[in-house]
Amino acid sequence: MVALERVEWANPDLQRLVAAQKAEIDARYEDTEEVPDVDPATVKGAVVARVDEQVVASGILTHPVPSFAENTAELGRMFVEPEYRRRGIAKELLRELEAIAVELKLEQLVLETGIKQPEAIGLYTSEGYRIIDNYPPYEDSPDSRCFAKAL
Repeated sequence: MVALERVEWANPDLQRLVAAQKAEIDARYEDTEEVPDVDPATVKGAVVARVDEQVVASGILTHPVPSFAENTAELGRMFVEPEYRRRGIAKELLRELEAIAVELKLEQLVLETGIKQPEAIGLYTSEGYRIIDNYPPYEDSPDSRCFAKAL
């Protein structure tokens, strides 16, 4: 069973998973551009998932998003430990982050993922996200794919 927990940005388990996500991205993209740092003041929601008391997945919601209207937040740092993938954990995390956005009275979510992350693209499209033009700072990145979903 998966237990979701809303946490603060500084949570040590969340930070461990954020570091693991960055390491995986760096390994997939040899010529990676630097992933923008998260401004802790913009983190409006952070969720970790536990399986048998072990924290195995995470994701965050940031707001505001430069170049978007005030009603838009960004999903980011979505990560599931490799041995826990393909169990629906990312979908549960995503839905919890969407619930936070609704609680905050936001109307749209956007996100950026990469072309070498087909599992992420599959998750987002299966949950109703549509491809949009790459937004800053990803507008010139051929490896980026940006998505949006109205809530």
